[in-house]
Amino acid sequence: MKVKKFKLLAAILFFVFNVNAADPPPPQPASIPPPVGAEAPIDSNIDVLFLIGITLGLFFISRRISQKE
Repeated sequence: MKVKKFKLLAAILFFVFNVNAADPPPPQPASIPPPVGAEAPIDSNIDVLFLIGITLGLFFISRRISQKE
């Protein structure tokens, strides 16, 4: 009698866990690259980045000159 109850319990648990097991989600599709010639995000602000670079360079040069004096 004990063996039958154990087998029944094992079968029920197997069925319950097998039904509730989730399939892995499908993989995400690869992102589509922008078309050739489309504006990249950095293209719109490249002049601002260039000016910030020049300003930062001048700041460090002036700081180095003032430390030598």
